[in-house]
Amino acid sequence: MKTQKEIQTAWEIWMLINRLNDLLFERYEEDFPDIDPYEQQDPCLGPLGPLGVIDAQDKTKG
Repeated sequence: MKTQKEIQTAWEIWMLINRLNDLLFERYEEDFPDIDPYEQQDPCLGPLGPLGVIDAQDKTKG
């Protein structure tokens, strides 16, 4: 069961992330359309690119 503190913390984090999103968009709004994430892929990131998400790897399995 979720505690009231956990719910409050999650809410505050969510609000801060949304505020950060707004601030970043306001600052870089004109620059964002110029960025092509597929054109600027870092070879160290592999085929997933900068926005890829992978599952955690279990190092205990052989």
